[in-house]
Amino acid sequence: MIDPYKILGVSKEATIDEIKKAYRKLAKKLHPDLNPGKDSERKFKDIAHAYDLIGTAEAKSKFDRGETDEQRQQEYEESMRANTRRAKRPSYHQTQQNTGRYSNVFDSDFNTQDIFEQFFGRAQETSKPGEDELYNLEIDFKEAALGSEKVITLPRGKKIKVQIPAGIEDGQKLRFKGLGGPGINNGPSGDAYVQISVKKLSGFTRAGQDILTTVPVSIFEAISGGEIEVPTIDGSVMLKIPPGVNNGSKLRISGKGVGVENYRGNQIVTINIVMPKQIDPAFKEAMLKLSNQFSYSARDAR
Repeated sequence: MIDPYKILGVSKEATIDEIKKAYRKLAKKLHPDLNPGKDSERKFKDIAHAYDLIGTAEAKSKFDRGETDEQRQQEYEESMRANTRRAKRPSYHQTQQNTGRYSNVFDSDFNTQDIFEQFFGRAQETSKPGEDELYNLEIDFKEAALGSEKVITLPRGKKIKVQIPAGIEDGQKLRFKGLGGPGINNGPSGDAYVQISVKKLSGFTRAGQDILTTVPVSIFEAISGGEIEVPTIDGSVMLKIPPGVNNGSKLRISGKGVGVENYRGNQIVTINIVMPKQIDPAFKEAMLKLSNQFSYSARDAR
């Protein structure tokens, strides 16, 4: 059982506003998009879970009273372990008779019927949490990059509104506490998990918070420079090409990457200089004349 106060770095006397402030600070610091890696993802999940436990006045009061499902489950498991240990160590002592012999005598508080009931009779009354359920949700590349909202129907027919956070990656799961299978004998319900599947978008790939694209330019555009139209997930924009740009050069379009509002990444555009599909004889002759007049060595320029 985690200690939410310790994970969020606040005291048990902290106000709800102080708890919210601590959670937001840690969430921004440890968000997987800003700190890729399993360790950051685990810590991010821990602080989210800690906030679920004490993030509201009602939840905090319930946790402080020890009445959460996790606390009751832990209490139950500890009780069962204690009963098991007592059952494995029946209490008895040796007494010496007048003749000098010893006899083994069970203590009066040891009751075999109680032990039998604990393991067989009462086992039928044990509460158990419900099973977790998994729902697969496919979203568009843009929805994953910028965030969106979806209404889905879970396997058991319940409709829920799902907030897709900006920057979510393919395969990540969103957890909905208590929306899984029903518990047994008043046990807590399981959780529902929504696993995200991101559709590919032709010409676009992700690299953290940046979006990568490649655009073709003619040899004339590469030499003279100019402006070309470049597609982004927000629509086409005009990009300035510097004169003499090389094949493979990377240009940046600020704020057209992954994220929300002022916290978006960039779009990185790789230049691909494309020759004509068919070389016209006149074009070839003109280029030869130019090469004789303005010759340079590509190998020396590297």
